[in-house]
Amino acid sequence: MTKHMETIKFLRLLKVRGSKKLLHLLYFPLWLLFKLRNLGFTHAEKDTEEDPRVSKERSIRKLLERIPGGKFLEVGIGEFPHFERLKLINEHSISYVGCDFKSVCESHEEELAIKGFDTKNISFAMNSTGTYSWTLFEMLQKGEQFDVIYVDGHHTFYIDLPAMMLADKLLKPGGYLLLDDIPWSLSFLKANMMRSLSQWYFYRTMYNFSDYTKEQQSLPHIKMIAEELLIKRSGYKKDENLSLPHWWVLRK
Repeated sequence: MTKHMETIKFLRLLKVRGSKKLLHLLYFPLWLLFKLRNLGFTHAEKDTEEDPRVSKERSIRKLLERIPGGKFLEVGIGEFPHFERLKLINEHSISYVGCDFKSVCESHEEELAIKGFDTKNISFAMNSTGTYSWTLFEMLQKGEQFDVIYVDGHHTFYIDLPAMMLADKLLKPGGYLLLDDIPWSLSFLKANMMRSLSQWYFYRTMYNFSDYTKEQQSLPHIKMIAEELLIKRSGYKKDENLSLPHWWVLRK
């Protein structure tokens, strides 16, 4: 690839991300209103590990090396693609499916296209309304099965309880269920949204804090579901070698 083409791709990516930042700024007054409505709210959470992102990616890398030619489902793909992770997925000929809102998936597709990323093993399952549980149910109806399922979605009880039950049915026996942000709570999210305009903008339409009491907002929903339903009642075992305080790897 010529240096000229690389420059063009970089400028296209800069334009896309610049447009997103401009939209963020246009919404600045609404962010201030959100902060005013939650005036007096405080929440602090200390990291229990030095660099959880690096440790998590190291854990994912070890898992991907165990399933060459396998199938990987990611539920909740975040704002930007994990290019290094997707590169490793391609290197191991793993079939990857990213599951999220239509707008989020389309944004990932656009960024991958601008980068000229090889997407022959990469696809997206989108939901334009509701939640990804409907999408997962459709996968179940088609008889799809995965070697690894990574749930990093909404993190809340009403949305992720059915999603994790469906993920259990979509996971092959002996497969791995990855759960991120184990101590995460709605209170933690609210604090981040108050601190960061980009965080507020990305999550502003995805969460309704009024669905939960103040006490429920402070609880770690994913940890509760994993411990009570998956480990205690469904026979999942936590892989202590790959798990971290913020990140659990469960073996079916």
